[in-house]
Amino acid sequence: MCLQVLAQTKNKVEILAAQNFEFIKTGDKNISKLIGNVQLKQQNTLMYCDSALIYESENVVEAFSHVKINHNDSVTITGDYLLYDGNTKKALIKGNVVLVDKEMTLTTEQLDYDLANQFGYYDLGGKIVSKENVLTSRIGYYYARKNEFFFKQKVYLNNPNYVMVSDTLLYHTLKKTAYFFGSTQITSDKDKIICENGWYNTQTDQSQFSKNAIIFTDRKMLKADSLFYDRKAKLGKAFRRIHVYDSVQKLHLFGNTGISNGRTKITYVNGESYALKLMEKGDSLFLFSDTLLVAEKLGMQKQLFKAYHQVRIFKSDMQAVCDSLVYIQEDSLMQLFKAPVMWSGVNQITSDTILFYINNGKLDSFNLLNNAMIISKEKGAHYNQIKGKNMSGAMDSSQLKDLLVFGNGQSIFYAKEDSLHYIGVNVIDCSEMNFEFMKGQIHKATFISSPDATLYPLDELKPEELRLKGFKWREALRPKRF
Repeated sequence: MCLQVLAQTKNKVEILAAQNFEFIKTGDKNISKLIGNVQLKQQNTLMYCDSALIYESENVVEAFSHVKINHNDSVTITGDYLLYDGNTKKALIKGNVVLVDKEMTLTTEQLDYDLANQFGYYDLGGKIVSKENVLTSRIGYYYARKNEFFFKQKVYLNNPNYVMVSDTLLYHTLKKTAYFFGSTQITSDKDKIICENGWYNTQTDQSQFSKNAIIFTDRKMLKADSLFYDRKAKLGKAFRRIHVYDSVQKLHLFGNTGISNGRTKITYVNGESYALKLMEKGDSLFLFSDTLLVAEKLGMQKQLFKAYHQVRIFKSDMQAVCDSLVYIQEDSLMQLFKAPVMWSGVNQITSDTILFYINNGKLDSFNLLNNAMIISKEKGAHYNQIKGKNMSGAMDSSQLKDLLVFGNGQSIFYAKEDSLHYIGVNVIDCSEMNFEFMKGQIHKATFISSPDATLYPLDELKPEELRLKGFKWREALRPKRF
């Protein structure tokens, strides 16, 4: 019994000072009415106000005007009105409420605060200022011991470098990190981030986003299941279902992992990766490879697009395969390396390296460097073939128009009486040759230097004699669709 009385006495709100004191008894209630420079105390909590009512039996305080609470010298709360329960140590503060601790200042119109557990709550809107950050929300929860705020509805975080808008947000005042849940948007002068889940460190400018995460920066979009972004380093990393869009090059990249470096202006994508290049006149070029790289223009560096390993290209009027590829945007030049094969109409084109130029979205011309060969299939096992050290050609509507052969020229092509019947097969050796094509077929041939040409009947030559060295028909490799 003595311990209970002692505990009750210890929890009683004490009167330290007041200019005027009045004792009021109403029924079985004893009320102390204090007026002028009122000072109250309960253990390590001090309370100040202009006037107060103390309900002795309930251990409850009502305080009016210039209310101030100081708890543990760590949290200070001011307002116009206070209802305080000394038994539960819970306070309701109304009117021009301001809460200040070591890390931030909170202002609101009404605050419920549990001094024992150092927990606060508001639902009439509030604003928090923490150094350079200003955060507002409709509803807020403050956990002083954890240094955490939890916000809901119309959450706005303003920083000199960006603005964050979210539906639900958890903010750690010591870590300077915001964790968001639900629709979130972070906007700065240089980029915009959209997601539904993730975190953002306002001190390091590092962040991670997931669930419909998108970053818009420098006329580029990066979308993925999960994104990591370092704003200071201008470095973005993406994982799973990646989509990158470069509005300058009108290029879409897709894959499973990717890195975008804003300083070097280089973006990598790999893992089931492919690219979609929007051409003129509504056409598109699809490219598949293990790894894709986009390098934007930086200083004297030209805009580049690179693809590495197992490259496949599909366009309505052109297809190709190779090990690696480089496309120079400004020169409209695409270079294919390591066993490249290109198909244009009925023609299969090969060499050690293929260079072709795109003009107005169409294949305009090409250069074949070392071991160049062009093959087109006739009926049955018959193939027209042109071979040389190097070749260059021009295209018309993406079909062969002109072809020049330089060095070690050889050709086998079938002479026709009409569309159904052959006259024979021409076998020609000539160092330099010029061919003109009509609808992808040889229309005219000019042999420039010392040609050795023979027209053979179809049945006179053996099958192996109707194949130039290095002949290989690769139609099975030809991409048929994107």
